[in-house]
Parts: sequence; C-alpha cells; structure tokens
Amino acid sequence: MLHTVRSGKRTYRSLFMAMIAMLFLASCGEDSTTTTVEPEPEDLRTQFNLQTLGPIPYPANNGPRFERIALGRLLFFDPILGGEKDVACATCHHPDFGFGDGRALPVGTSGIGMGPNRYLNTSMITGNPVSLTPRNAPSLWNVAYNHDENGVPSHEGVMFWDGRVNSLEVQATKPITSRVEMRGDAIPGTDEEAAALALDTVLVRLRDIHEYEQLFRAAFPEEAAEIDAGTRETAIDSSTYGRAIAAFEREIVSNNSPYDQFVRGDDDALTEQQKRGLELYYTKAKCADCHNGAMFSDFSFVVQGVPQEGPGKEVIPGDDTGREEFTHDPADRYAFRTPTLRNVELTAPYMHDGVFTTLEEVMDFYNDGAFPRHPPVGDDILHESLREPLGLTQQEIDDVIAFMRAMTDNGSQLPAYLLEVPERVPSGLLPLFGVRGLGSGKTDQASTGK
Repeated sequence: MLHTVRSGKRTYRSLFMAMIAMLFLASCGEDSTTTTVEPEPEDLRTQFNLQTLGPIPYPANNGPRFERIALGRLLFFDPILGGEKDVACATCHHPDFGFGDGRALPVGTSGIGMGPNRYLNTSMITGNPVSLTPRNAPSLWNVAYNHDENGVPSHEGVMFWDGRVNSLEVQATKPITSRVEMRGDAIPGTDEEAAALALDTVLVRLRDIHEYEQLFRAAFPEEAAEIDAGTRETAIDSSTYGRAIAAFEREIVSNNSPYDQFVRGDDDALTEQQKRGLELYYTKAKCADCHNGAMFSDFSFVVQGVPQEGPGKEVIPGDDTGREEFTHDPADRYAFRTPTLRNVELTAPYMHDGVFTTLEEVMDFYNDGAFPRHPPVGDDILHESLREPLGLTQQEIDDVIAFMRAMTDNGSQLPAYLLEVPERVPSGLLPLFGVRGLGSGKTDQASTGK
C-alpha cells in the first residue's frame, strides 16, 4: 500500500514536471515568435546585379601602345583629315562637350565656331551651302565597351546609330567620306566617287608630312621593320590610320562615377535620393529594359518613335528610318541603337536627332507613353516597354534623373593629355579649326602656322 502511494506520488510529480516543461517550451515559442529578427532587405548591388566596367577589350593587332595612342590623338584633332582642311574629328567630339558637340545636329565642313554656338557656312571650294549632319553626334565616352552582335563588350562593337560598322578601327575611316561631316567639296566627281577617294586623299596628305611618317613608324614598329627591309614604302595606310585613331578613342574611359564607387562597395557614394532613383530605374521606370549592364545599354536596336528633326536620310526623303538606312530591311524601320547612359549628364541633347535638350524632357516623353511621337510610328512597331505611360510622379522622375547623374565621371582617372586639345598638330593647321581659324569664315593664314 505504501509502495502504491509513493508510486502514485511519483507519477503525479512526473506529470506535474512534464506540464511545467510544456508550458516553458510554449512560453519560449511565444518569445521566439515575437523577437524574430526580420531579414535585411536584399542589397541593391545583388538585387539588380549592378556592374562596373571590366578591362578594355583590345583587338590583337591594336594593343595599348603609348606611341600609337599619342599619334591617334594628334590625328583626332588635326583638320588635315578634313577635305577642306577646316574640320577635325574633335570638332564634333570635343572633350569639353562630353566628347560630343553639345548640338542637336552637328555642323561639320564649312562650320564656324565650336560646340553649341557653331553655325553653318558655305564650302570654301565651291561656295555651295553645306547642310547639317543628319544625326546627333554620339559621345565617345567608353566607346571601347560597345557590345558586338553577340551582346558582349568587344573590339568589334557596333558603331553609329544604325550599327552599320563593327569596330573603332573601321569607324575611324568613315566620317572623312561624308561631305557634310568632313569631306566637303575638295574632291571632284559625284558624291559616290568623291566618297570612294576620300580615304586615299587623306593618306596621301599624311605621307607628305615628314613628322607624321616618323610618328607612324614609331607607333607601328612591325610596319617600320618592313620599310627597313625594303618590303614596304610607308607606314601610313588605311589599316595603320584606322588603328591609330581607334587606339586613342579606346582609352577614353570613364569608370569612377558615384555609381561605380557604390558598386565597388562604398555605401555612401550614392545619396538617398539616388538610391531611390536606382530602384525606380530598374523597376517602375523600366529604364533597364534597354539600358542595362555595366554600360547601361544592351546596344539593341529599338523603335522609340521620338519626333524627327533635321534633314533626314535616303530611304524616305526628309525622314530618318534608322537601321533600315543600312540594312534596307523594312522590318528595321525607325529602329536606332540604344546608347550608353554613362556620362549622360554631360552629353545633351538627346536621341538620334537631338530632339530633347534635357533629361527632364526625355523622362517626360517616356512617362507619357512615348509622346509626342513621330506620326508614322504606331504601337505595333513601338518597343513594348514604351506603349503605356509609366505613371511616375514628379518626385519619382526627379529621383531617376538624380540616379542617372550618379553615372557621371569626366575622366577623373585618365591622364590629363587625353582630355586636352594639343597645342599644335603636325600639319601646321590650327587644331580643330584649320584654315578657317576662329574668325568669320575667311581663311586666316596666320592661324595655320604656315
């Protein structure tokens, strides 16, 4: 009997202790529920796969040789490349204007002045008027990273608004063939005949300048060795010409913007407004549908339907049909290459024809569902991301623009000489302006150094 009682007491005691333990565990469960720490929001860098630029993709035959870059810089600023010796590459791609010209549509041959204040004149050879260049001058910032047709940064990246050229080396040979850009009326014959002769004409000029012959020999030692061996007469040909200018352009890299610093780990590099803009850029504003990756562009050809300004091109007189002008495929009508947004703050005005002068105007266009629109562009060919208004508030628009301005770096890590106009060029012409000088358009022999 005593044993039974004691056994019962132990049973009750065990039950009591088990109940206490259950209550304790339940209490702990309640505490753990109320004190659970919410996970940190996903880091913006990870959430949106933010990237910065990698190494420059050099072609095998055009690595970063200092003598070659320096030679390319002199050519870039030398009006000897212009048919009438009055315009250089840098006339429309000037470092002071984001390696553009600050104009909606460039003024090439015949022009007077520089940048937004440059204006048209007449040919010094024929006296005939010269029209505006039909498309906005793209910035050369980070042009080394243009994507190729496989969608990756490459030395064979697509060039021009219609993508008609792959590589900087080939691109460098094209502006001198255009009458309104650089050729002028110095070469007789039809437009096609003059364009075909333009490059050879420039090469002959360069070969006649002893200093250029020596600079080309230093920049291209393999070609110089062939001259010494008697198998080549000159170091100056279409290949070395294109490679020299491309070597300079490929070094114009901007990779230290607040955005880049943020991607590399500096949480304070972006303001709170810029971080809000970053999130909107990749979500509600839909900017990243086309402007993505380290270059803020996928380099695709997109129909945006922006209003058409300027003289237009050939497929439809007075209009510019974009990539169709190159491919002659109606399926490409009104599609233009997506430009990079790096340094976009420095490269106004915007779009293929410079129709928008501010980033605010650009954002209003997208926010209103691509209006005002070029009349021939209907929703059936408009890029799908643009067919509906975005519904952004004014504060949200301001935030997105603030983020785009965080992409600005005016070459803070570049050697200064890459951003400066040389004091002289081997031709003896006035850098940028050539025989027209800085005056009213009359030849200023004193300014040419001759």
